[in-house]
Amino acid sequence: MTSRSSMAAPPDRPVAVVLATHWESRSEGGWMARQVAGALANRADVHVVTPDGSVPGSGSDGVFTLHRLASPVTPSAELRRDLLVEGIAATSATPVPMLTPELSTLLDEGMIAPWAGAVDLLASLAPDLAVIVGAGNVGALAAVDRFDPDLAVALLPLGSDEATLTFPHFDPLFRRAASVLTVTEAERSAVVGHHGGGERVHRIGAPLSANPSARTEPNTWIGDAENILVLTGVDQGADDEESELARLLRVRFPDITVGVAHRDAFCAWRHGQVTSGWPIERSSDLDRLLAFARVTVDLDPGPLFARRCVTSLLFGTPIVVPAHSRAREHAERGRGGLWFTNPSELVWTVEALLDPSTHDSCSALGLAYAQSEYGSTDDFIERVATACGPVTAPSRSAVTP
Repeated sequence: MTSRSSMAAPPDRPVAVVLATHWESRSEGGWMARQVAGALANRADVHVVTPDGSVPGSGSDGVFTLHRLASPVTPSAELRRDLLVEGIAATSATPVPMLTPELSTLLDEGMIAPWAGAVDLLASLAPDLAVIVGAGNVGALAAVDRFDPDLAVALLPLGSDEATLTFPHFDPLFRRAASVLTVTEAERSAVVGHHGGGERVHRIGAPLSANPSARTEPNTWIGDAENILVLTGVDQGADDEESELARLLRVRFPDITVGVAHRDAFCAWRHGQVTSGWPIERSSDLDRLLAFARVTVDLDPGPLFARRCVTSLLFGTPIVVPAHSRAREHAERGRGGLWFTNPSELVWTVEALLDPSTHDSCSALGLAYAQSEYGSTDDFIERVATACGPVTAPSRSAVTP
């Protein structure tokens, strides 16, 4: 392996390289990748490598060094791959789809070449560990194997879509990884069920907390009265299922304030009257709503681990979520709420959680679950370090606070 250059860390502190197709924090997956990199930074010098950027270069990004290759994977290439995966999985006559060489080539088109510049960069960094972000990140794997086929690899699949987790074209990433880092039990079970190797598949959770200042002052439009908070992923006035379900709740519970968070507005309904304001965009504003709500109904939970739902539970606010969503795990396994499959069940679940005894039980159980699984940054750091193996063991380097 190439000796470390002046860019690399002293030999007593390991080097970890995180390879992500995109480096952002808006999505749950992007936010999660940053948390894992941050946890690793407690035990190693972390370099993030991404094809993104318009000009190649390196620079500081908080506790990381960020390297942009400026050869981005195009949205069209990602869309083509995702549509192919979805279509092949949906139409396959067998549980494991059969792929022709032509289909494999088409799946990889535009996904590998953007990572070509990472090979020389890896040689200059001489990492002890590579963390590949994304279950379908074949380009990052190709770059790692060209640099050093024996380099220790951890995979953060960000498996919000089970079809991608189990798609045979991406099996080499799971075979190559010495450890796989999953966020939820549903994701862990899907990986183990298809790829086996349960001893190397780790559920790491996520580092979240309830902002204590959120309880000091309620949202102006909704006040501190008992209320039902409805979170959507659509604009106000959209003609779709989420809008209809939100309307159903405000009509069914006219005497209770129903706050509806749309993408473009926040509306508080009571007795058929509405007070409207600007959209909830800051996390601190969302925290205030979650902290004062009696029940949180999330009609559009995040696809990876439903971050808003976990935050709601950390405030002791029970949740109601779609049965098919990742958020169901928090309601069912954590017993912090209920789930629904149709409008009638939605109304029933909200009614049940407005009952004091049911509400208080779900509040206490959900809070305990969320604190145990997601509420400790120190525990999260330890879980990531354990999952990544001896490279990030405390004995390798001093742990920074």
